[in-house]
Amino acid sequence: MPMYFARWPDGSFSVVDAADEQSAYVQLDELGPEPAELRLMESCLIDFELTDSGTFRLREFGGETLGEILDNGYPALKAALSSGRLADHGVVDDAEGIDGYDDSAKAILADAVRTERERFKDFEPSPASTELGKALQENLGASGHYVDALVQTPAEESPSADPPPARARCRKARSSQIHH
Repeated sequence: MPMYFARWPDGSFSVVDAADEQSAYVQLDELGPEPAELRLMESCLIDFELTDSGTFRLREFGGETLGEILDNGYPALKAALSSGRLADHGVVDDAEGIDGYDDSAKAILADAVRTERERFKDFEPSPASTELGKALQENLGASGHYVDALVQTPAEESPSADPPPARARCRKARSSQIHH
């Protein structure tokens, strides 16, 4: 099944396994109204570790996967990492952070992060394509892609119009991040 890379307006991203683009948007609606970009991935290798506290932590991305994420989703960050000043910088969260970098390298990285976080600041979610869909979109606060799928899918196959509690929590968290 195809894997999709979804870049959110706040600078974060998600990866989703879906039969097609519309199915990806429907699944991603659980996390937020609509990603700013959705791209088909050529490769996907992501490694997680189980921590002593029973949580999961990202360990690393496969080389092809990381390259694809940076190439397609984070061009300013890729340029900063390729500048030569940040050659040893790992993109997976580490305890050391950027403390060992000089002020110039820190500024390059900070500028790239700021650019990536602001790149989609004017992003507007797609409107639903029908009047019924537009009414649902307004009431649900969902993406146009999601409500179009609701309207087009027979009732027995339709995704739930009522977000489950986990969906509501994810959407609230992502919404508050976007507005800060």
